[in-house]
Amino acid sequence: MLRSKRTNQVERYELNRSPLAQNPTQSDLAKLLGMKRSELRALATYRDTWIVRREAVISNKVRHLAYPRGKLRRVHERLKFHLKKIQQPDYLYSPRVGRSQRDYASLHLGQQQYLTLDLKQFYPSTTEGHIFDWAKHELGMRDDVAGLFTRLVSVDEAASFGSPLTPVLASLVHRKLFDAIAKLCKERGLRISLWVDDLTISGNFVPGILLNAIRELIRVHRLRSHKLRYRTGNRPVTLTGLLVDGDRLRAPRTVHERIQTYYEELSNAPNDVEAEIIIGRLLSALGSLRFIVGRSTNAAKSASDQMNTLRQRRSKSLRAAACPVVPAAEQYITDGNAPWVQSLENVEEAQ
Repeated sequence: MLRSKRTNQVERYELNRSPLAQNPTQSDLAKLLGMKRSELRALATYRDTWIVRREAVISNKVRHLAYPRGKLRRVHERLKFHLKKIQQPDYLYSPRVGRSQRDYASLHLGQQQYLTLDLKQFYPSTTEGHIFDWAKHELGMRDDVAGLFTRLVSVDEAASFGSPLTPVLASLVHRKLFDAIAKLCKERGLRISLWVDDLTISGNFVPGILLNAIRELIRVHRLRSHKLRYRTGNRPVTLTGLLVDGDRLRAPRTVHERIQTYYEELSNAPNDVEAEIIIGRLLSALGSLRFIVGRSTNAAKSASDQMNTLRQRRSKSLRAAACPVVPAAEQYITDGNAPWVQSLENVEEAQ
């Protein structure tokens, strides 16, 4: 199996070496979080005082957020600091420092079959029962400490949707499930990667019996799966928003469309200030495209050339603004043959 790069700068030790796994008392836990035992217990008792509840549209879906503020948020941040130091398995790509969506998708280049699925309502389905069992049996906490820990990190009997702690907490709480799935894949010579709750498995052949086994594991761990998709490598496969096309990565059409839109806006920019703002957006979008496809590809080289042209234009504009020779408006009169005007079709063709 292709091994992706490990992140060692933050992840320093195994779970059993965490200070949370050293059989702490409630006083030890409070000290670890920079508080007194009485303060921590009061915070847990009056937890709802420190909870914000609101709705937000995320990824075109209405989400019911419930997250901590003030003192409780500081507790979550401190716990996140400690949990992020625990070493994670190779198949996990998020939440982790130093790993990107490109790394996730790159693992599956050149494969013949793909299976993707995710866990339904992953955070709300991570219940207080899941968290308590993990704190007691995996961290080895006493019942009273595990109970206090669980109350501090949960909201409405589940993991907090919106807390900075929840992503890393959920990845650890459900580690046994994901380890079991990864073991099944490794036994069949398949590649596996996990992005929060999105699971991708690829290889020469992904058997249906494997899917059944995975779904049974998920059910046993009191979770549900959905959005199951089988795909073949003869067509581009979208993974974490990127296109896996055989043995290369491609930027999604939305990136090309954004670049095209910015070029059109630049050609119609009314003044120097607006043009500089648009150039900044273009440089960012072209940089994203170059990162996705890889610097050695023709598409990346084309993007680099465009970025150099834009930087030169911006530099020339700044010099002209400092020592104006011609009216600013005349600097941005362009025609369709200007080097920075490129159609969407040309961008895609370069890739």
